[in-house]
Amino acid sequence: MTAEPNLLAEGDIEALIKLDERCFPGEPFASSWWLKAAQQRGANAWVLQQGAELVGYALFSRVLDEAELLRIAVAPEARRQGLGALLLQHAEQALLAAGTVQLYLEVRASNTPAQALYQAQGWQLSGRRADYYPAETGREDALLFSLCRGSVD
Repeated sequence: MTAEPNLLAEGDIEALIKLDERCFPGEPFASSWWLKAAQQRGANAWVLQQGAELVGYALFSRVLDEAELLRIAVAPEARRQGLGALLLQHAEQALLAAGTVQLYLEVRASNTPAQALYQAQGWQLSGRRADYYPAETGREDALLFSLCRGSVD
């Protein structure tokens, strides 16, 4: 079954919140974030459905010619099928069409599957924030990745 990313709509929010809670237990985004993203003109949030089920999403914040990946997730049972790559590629194309040339993200140092996905899509490790995330045993570093697809002035 193929999946096609679509812009986030208000009707997606309930399912998206449930998926966010499953993918980030104890760290879900507030529902107001998702509602704002759905209502924003020129939204930078996409959802991915397989059949009637929402199986993934990506949320970017865009300012001028830069965008930051705030959150991306694929349902645990739908992982390892290329859906995260599909979401990233779709979002990147849409952001580039809107004039974005530089993209950024941060990821937990322990999240090696996400790091592999980003690197496979051409993202480059560009830095580290020590003790950025709370962790079960104290704090955890964030790795910073960037992707440049044009000239940065």
